[in-house]
Amino acid sequence: MSNPLPAEPRLTVPLEVYYFDTDAGGVVHNIAYLRMVEIARSQLAAALGWSLEEMGRTGLVPVVARTEIDYLKPARLGDHLAVSAELVRMEKVRFLIRFEIASATQPGRIFARCIQTMVTVQLPGGRPQAVPSAWRDAYPELLTEN
Repeated sequence: MSNPLPAEPRLTVPLEVYYFDTDAGGVVHNIAYLRMVEIARSQLAAALGWSLEEMGRTGLVPVVARTEIDYLKPARLGDHLAVSAELVRMEKVRFLIRFEIASATQPGRIFARCIQTMVTVQLPGGRPQAVPSAWRDAYPELLTEN
């Protein structure tokens, strides 16, 4: 994590709803939203210097401890989506990322909102580790005492 981090710990990923994302009625099923969140979270981590390659090299990985998701409107086959991800809080070994899955073509149309609590662990073994120091240095306003 030696490259400079972006000023804001957020990004938006464009995605399209494919047939495999939907049920027989063409509506996105709940597990597909989690896949979309996973894509956005992985891209956010990479943008913040914690790529999949870095995780493999160091063994320091984020693990999902909790997912809360609100399904607000059904997305449908062929919809173009904007999946935003934002690092919103850091603790000693945990951090929270907020997501919004929205229409890329209809401003204000929100399909789902999600927040995930992640725990930083060292593999092998899965022992909790501190959130990356580069994140703590770049975004001190997100630190809490927990």
